[in-house]
Amino acid sequence: MDCHVNLGGAETAHLRAYPIEVMRMPKHGSTPQHRHDFQELVIIVDGKGTHWVEDEQYPIEAGDTFVILGAMRHGYLDPENLSLINILYDMRRLSLPLADLGTLPGYHALFNLEPQVRRQGKYQNRLRLSVEDLTEALGLVTELEDELASEVPGHHFLANAHLMRLIGFLSRRYSQLEPAGNRAVERLSKLLGHMEKNYDKPLSVKEMTQLAHMSQSALMQTFKRLLGHSPLEHLIRLRVSHAKRLLRQSDLPLAVIAERTGFCDSNYLSRQFRQIVGVPPSEYRGHHY
Repeated sequence: MDCHVNLGGAETAHLRAYPIEVMRMPKHGSTPQHRHDFQELVIIVDGKGTHWVEDEQYPIEAGDTFVILGAMRHGYLDPENLSLINILYDMRRLSLPLADLGTLPGYHALFNLEPQVRRQGKYQNRLRLSVEDLTEALGLVTELEDELASEVPGHHFLANAHLMRLIGFLSRRYSQLEPAGNRAVERLSKLLGHMEKNYDKPLSVKEMTQLAHMSQSALMQTFKRLLGHSPLEHLIRLRVSHAKRLLRQSDLPLAVIAERTGFCDSNYLSRQFRQIVGVPPSEYRGHHY
């Protein structure tokens, strides 16, 4: 069976109202494959079953924690006392301030790389929380859930904060995993963390290959397969992202912003900025797209 459907019921209705929703499913049954236009953070609370992603199937059990990206076909098979929590969120609408979270390799692994690897039939890395960590994660989920249900002014702001706490906690736990399974995820995650910390410094492809412990061809192919673009393009996008932040938050001249974000001069920053964002830096600063 291969049901390609979009769920348009309660989940989508909730996210139209606010882009975070917690759904507890204490007796989760089998479900056909479906897809959403938002992301899901799934925590398996108890029992076991099979997760069906695209054309691949994987066993899941208590403690397993994973992310389902928007538009990924997925479903569940063979549940045995399967209990899970789905945290639905739309990152495009939330615009969470990730700050230095990108320096954690575990963040890139859990939220960016591992979902793509699972989709491609190579699901060897996973975050499986210990009993203690699962208890702590469920406590954070409860705080998020309570805040979403609150009618007290500021509850959306605090709900965002609780989601950020949960994302940070899980990213740290993934960063502490012993290397296992798909080593490309581990290596690229460390490289992405290094790029986030050092986006304002020169970084050649040769240095990237050394940091990732890959040949240049392997790095290029793996990066393109998992992230959809080259390492250099990722670095430029990262620098433009930080340039956008400085344009929003400061009155610094463009030449200074170029220097602080790793561009050789303001003209090069302007060209790359227009190509990626669609407008020049001056227009972006005036309108904050």
